[in-house]
Amino acid sequence: MRIDISIDIEDEVRKALSDYLTAYCRPLPKNFSVPCILVSKVGGSDADTIDAHRVVLDSRAKTEEAADEYLRVAIGILKKQAALQKTALRYVEVNSSGSWGEDPVRPDLSMCSATLEVTAHQTTMEV
Repeated sequence: MRIDISIDIEDEVRKALSDYLTAYCRPLPKNFSVPCILVSKVGGSDADTIDAHRVVLDSRAKTEEAADEYLRVAIGILKKQAALQKTALRYVEVNSSGSWGEDPVRPDLSMCSATLEVTAHQTTMEV
């Protein structure tokens, strides 16, 4: 039987960023390098074979300015990737973006986050 399933959006977003930035999926590696982006899926919805994934990008860097810039660059890359239609990403919309100040896990780092709505087609598989 053929079925439609959601793609692994965390990995698709990571792959879309990886040629340009350091990006990780959860869990964040113990010895991660900065600056970096952590990609986390936090929800979403579907309509037929189109998914609207809610994704959080956490940008970490040595300074708040660097974390904020890295985050804005990541968002720009994802929007461009969606516009080019060469990845699974079809549309990217920012729902919220802002600074956390200190990273709660590593107080020596600054962190900025954005919540995105990422639209992508489902994939088909045989079961």
